[in-house]
Amino acid sequence: MDGYILIVENELDIADVMRRYLEFEGFRIVCTATVDEARAACACELPGLILLDWHLPEVEGDQWAAELRAQTHTASIPIVMMTGGYPSAPLLSQLAAARIPLLIKPFSLDMLVAHIRGLGVRERAIGAAV
Repeated sequence: MDGYILIVENELDIADVMRRYLEFEGFRIVCTATVDEARAACACELPGLILLDWHLPEVEGDQWAAELRAQTHTASIPIVMMTGGYPSAPLLSQLAAARIPLLIKPFSLDMLVAHIRGLGVRERAIGAAV
């Protein structure tokens, strides 16, 4: 995967565990707790993948995902949504339409790494077919 993984997670303990594990697995990680911080990180350098919590202060993750998809320079960044809540049917439909996978917390870190690597393989496969 090119670039870094941006983790947008307001529960700092969860973000720290994810960051440490993903760095151990060889990924470059940037953690932010709010969408405003995430926007600032993206302004410095676009990430290769965004791990985005659904429940965030001020702006919900699905709202920022829609904003990212609406902008040309961020529309193709893969996003994985994470939630500890119970997603509604409309949210699930919205995520499916935007091709955004949803991970329900708690999930295993091994599963997260496999998911990330699977996204990278799919991206290369799609690029090779074009």
